[in-house]
Amino acid sequence: MTPTPFSIRALLLAAAAQTAFIAAGPAAHAADATSGATTTGPAACMADLAQTRAFSLGLPNSAAPTPDGRSVLFLRSGPRDTTLHLYRYDTATKQTTELARPDSGPEHLTVEERAQRERARQSLTGITHYLIAPDSQSVIATLGGHLERIDLATGKTTPIPGSWISPRLAPDGRHIAAVKDDDLYSIDLATGQATRLTSGGSETLTHGLAEFAAAEELQREDGTWWSPDSQTLLYEEADSTGVEPHYIANLGDPAQKPTEFRYPRAGTANAKTRLGLMPSAGGPTHWIDWDHDRYPYIARIAWRKTGGLFVVLLNRAETEELVLAVDPATGATREVLHDTDAQWLSLTPWEGSGGHDLPVALADGPNIPQGGFLWAAQRGPHWQLELHDHDGHLVRALTPQSLPFVALNNYDAKAGTVLATVQTSRIDTGLVRIDLATGQITTLVATPGVHRATFTPGGHSLFVDTFSSADGTRQSIIRTPDGTAIGTLPPVAEKPTLALHTEFTTLGADDLDSLIIRPDNFNPNRHYPVLLSVYAGPGYKTVWHTPASYYEDQCLANQGFIVTSFDGHGTPGRDHDFERATKNDVIDLPLHDQVEGLQAAGRKYRQIDLARAGVYGWSFGGYFTAMATIRRPDVFKAGNAGAPPVDWTDYDTAYTERYLGTPQSDPDGYHKSDVLTYAPNLSRPLLIMHGATDDNVYFENTMKLTQSLLAAGRPYNLLLLPGTHMLPNPQIRLRVSQARAEFFKQTLGSPR
Repeated sequence: MTPTPFSIRALLLAAAAQTAFIAAGPAAHAADATSGATTTGPAACMADLAQTRAFSLGLPNSAAPTPDGRSVLFLRSGPRDTTLHLYRYDTATKQTTELARPDSGPEHLTVEERAQRERARQSLTGITHYLIAPDSQSVIATLGGHLERIDLATGKTTPIPGSWISPRLAPDGRHIAAVKDDDLYSIDLATGQATRLTSGGSETLTHGLAEFAAAEELQREDGTWWSPDSQTLLYEEADSTGVEPHYIANLGDPAQKPTEFRYPRAGTANAKTRLGLMPSAGGPTHWIDWDHDRYPYIARIAWRKTGGLFVVLLNRAETEELVLAVDPATGATREVLHDTDAQWLSLTPWEGSGGHDLPVALADGPNIPQGGFLWAAQRGPHWQLELHDHDGHLVRALTPQSLPFVALNNYDAKAGTVLATVQTSRIDTGLVRIDLATGQITTLVATPGVHRATFTPGGHSLFVDTFSSADGTRQSIIRTPDGTAIGTLPPVAEKPTLALHTEFTTLGADDLDSLIIRPDNFNPNRHYPVLLSVYAGPGYKTVWHTPASYYEDQCLANQGFIVTSFDGHGTPGRDHDFERATKNDVIDLPLHDQVEGLQAAGRKYRQIDLARAGVYGWSFGGYFTAMATIRRPDVFKAGNAGAPPVDWTDYDTAYTERYLGTPQSDPDGYHKSDVLTYAPNLSRPLLIMHGATDDNVYFENTMKLTQSLLAAGRPYNLLLLPGTHMLPNPQIRLRVSQARAEFFKQTLGSPR
């Protein structure tokens, strides 16, 4: 479809009225996500994927063994609902028991609770979090803002009075630290009595919560930490008085007052944060002192039984990292590490890698310096796990450059070993055990795909390997520390009705990790329009050896396309210089790489019709899509941009300034990275999708883009969505998929 000038087409309506396609395979008929109407042919997969979240609903979620190793707890929804229940798997009998389920009916969450879920990208409902008692006898389950204590032996549930967020269980299992009305409390689990520990909490002054920058961009969700002996609490105070207020209105109900959020845009003020130590029973706070102006970001806190309270700080540019050892009695600090990087410092190899926050203090042992600790850094091309002495000096690297470190999953002080996740290839991970005394590395699990190992704090006898396999299966495997599988958590997810046709390869002059997805009934004698499924932004890798991650792309391919993805410069998981090549320019090199990958695919696979190429993505992928459609009309004939951050001065500090600096320090860099700089040149069909209440990429981005296009007389398409940055509603997910497919069919045509 080629839109007419000044038209804003409601593709949602066109997609809803979409007629039948030729049936293909076992998914020839599927019920519409809400109306009960039947969708036929290749498009039937859209309804199935919308209702099952790409067949992920019903898979075990947030699994963790109890410290005694007798049970594994996990959350799980039904195959077509998003409500999580709590289950117990008995490792001896292999039996699964439901421990708790939420009340029926809709959730009623506060603004703070909704914001926390958005920061954590938690779009499921019901029991969304649980804490295991150190004696393995009970758990504390979170249901919205309410807490319940559940006895593991009997299943008896005892509500904990009050409405709470961010609960943290004391190591002795007797108290919970939690937040209400922006102040920190301690709750006695024996009596239910709550003791207020801080005062003065307000909408702009919080105690015990992570501020926006930490929760959204530094992957630090905690704002409260217990001492190993449960006698002291460390908490964050965040003052957002100086942070710009943003307002989000319910466009469907103009009688409602807009909701205020404090959002730190690039180049503007962040929340002012500090850390305080206080007795867990209440008392005066000892504030930890450091140069807050030089190091405003609290990146990580590590405080464990093995010793040491460590605070990891970042400067605002995220090029300097300071590690302080803190005296819990006085708040006095000692510098133990100072790392720098001319481009930027990453806190972990990549977001979502799991594992322990570092540093981790070590118990004394053979070849371990007294007061030594574990750290991870990227001093060469790849990440390595390191051993440091008491004063922070590097003793030795524990993983070689040939086996890039990903995450520290467990430290067993008694055995003197650690279990770590490593890269076995650029698109696969595996699990290894490292003997700290000898340095010997033993491979435990190396099955191709991506593994994530989860231990419970204080437990070393079992772990859960959440595994997405190269063969397209997804499992939660219970393993002993030597990697032996002793059980699998039972899923209730629907068996996929969609066959996957994924090919993983490398393409282009830079050997880009590449993915090719062909449709069902692929005919090698035909030429197919090609779609680029893209993110292309820093900090996120698109291509993994996990076919089950690409069901939605496969469904789109089945509509008559070949779908491709490429990991270009700026992508983590390859090497230091490759990842940081996009500093101060997040578009030119990524755009070059994606075009190079696409053209290399066209040269290798003659069925790809490069004259009919489209591009689509969400968030940064939406930004890239808008740029690619506008700047490279010779390559891309149509683009679908979801929730695009158009003007980087409107995106948050901790993300944007890491890669672009501030608007004040590099106005030219921001100008050339701004979609609005090029918007008047749009000459290809562009479909923009955006949630009206998005509090991550605010809707003002799309408003600016559409205003610029209107002023220039350029046609565009807009699909306005209810909701935020995520798409939890199955009806919306379905309509988005339908609109995207219909748009590309009309603009790129069918196989020839």
